[in-house]
Amino acid sequence: MVPYLSERENAVEHINAICTRLFDRWCESRRLMPLTYLLRGWPLINSDAEAFRRLGGALRELRRHPLHGLDRASFQQLCELSDCVDDLLVPSAPATWAAHNG
Repeated sequence: MVPYLSERENAVEHINAICTRLFDRWCESRRLMPLTYLLRGWPLINSDAEAFRRLGGALRELRRHPLHGLDRASFQQLCELSDCVDDLLVPSAPATWAAHNG
């Protein structure tokens, strides 16, 4: 992560990096169902809350359906990704970011 970016910007960068890894892995292994869920919310058009809610919802749906044959590494990355997205959507987070950046 780039040290001069804000905490929020680093989190967004981290989320995009995980999404890219999952996308590449699922394309290579031709896992169409997980790709379909991922592409419901990614790539991110912008970093507003609605974009992250959409991505978070798609990830939650995917995690509820473990029958898609995800390997252990993919599932762990999926869980990490879900946690990162949820952390960005915490109601107090924007106030915290504004205090640090303002």
